[in-house]
Amino acid sequence: MEIYIAVFAGLLSTLLLGVIYLADRYEREPIELIQNTFLAGLMTQLVIVFAVALVAGPVIWDGGWLLVTVVGVALAMPFQLQSRAEMDERFDGIVYTVAFAGGATCVIHLNNLPSLIAASPFRAALEPGAEPDLRDLLILADSSGFAAEFGRGLVVVLVAVMVGAVLGSLHMRGVQPWRSAPICGLVATTAMGIDLLAGGAWVVCGVLAIAAVGVAVALKRRSVFRDRPEPTEGDLLTAGLKTVLIIFGAVLLATVLLQVVVDRPELHGGDGGTESHSAPRLPSSQSP
Repeated sequence: MEIYIAVFAGLLSTLLLGVIYLADRYEREPIELIQNTFLAGLMTQLVIVFAVALVAGPVIWDGGWLLVTVVGVALAMPFQLQSRAEMDERFDGIVYTVAFAGGATCVIHLNNLPSLIAASPFRAALEPGAEPDLRDLLILADSSGFAAEFGRGLVVVLVAVMVGAVLGSLHMRGVQPWRSAPICGLVATTAMGIDLLAGGAWVVCGVLAIAAVGVAVALKRRSVFRDRPEPTEGDLLTAGLKTVLIIFGAVLLATVLLQVVVDRPELHGGDGGTESHSAPRLPSSQSP
């Protein structure tokens, strides 16, 4: 089961970094820095998950735990980017914040999906020794639990876009990290809080998506590097291949570490059936 989850998380992460890298036109950030930022987010979230699992036992990383992640990203990024010379336009704040949040989201999926699948009526398709075909995987992907997990990751990334836009603007104005961090934290808390208060409704996720895309497009259209030549297709292909290999290597390592450190309970129950991206949850004795 874990290998399919690792592939899913790796594909989502690759797609996310590909989209943000291609969206950063005119003067793209060095792909190595984006990769490093992604790995930093992955390792940071992995350490947090380990710490929580050791203290409180395994949990589904949703609700208040997601708030911990997005606020942590918002507070950490101003200090991580304060001396980075490559931060020379506002859109760069989005690039690095989304890359960091993307690494954290990858670990969230790796942590949540085994328990969600174990609680799903379709768990037999991915049990040890099973040989799932494409139909089994599509049925599982269409389940409400799987959709809820995808929604969690999407909201984290969308909030990261909003935080990155604010961070980029503050950085270009010369605002010090100790002053910009609380502002970014407030943006993350507000955006994530609205989603939590709405119970993870997809309509809120849609509004966040429209707002995040609108802000990102507005910042990039005002780039001061519009006349710079763009990299050749060959350079993009080489960078993309290296990124895929790094991401999948990191995802497989994180999967193995989670298996070793986190003692996952065997859950049983229904598939849910809600229209939000906030369910299902672990039993109350194990939820945050």
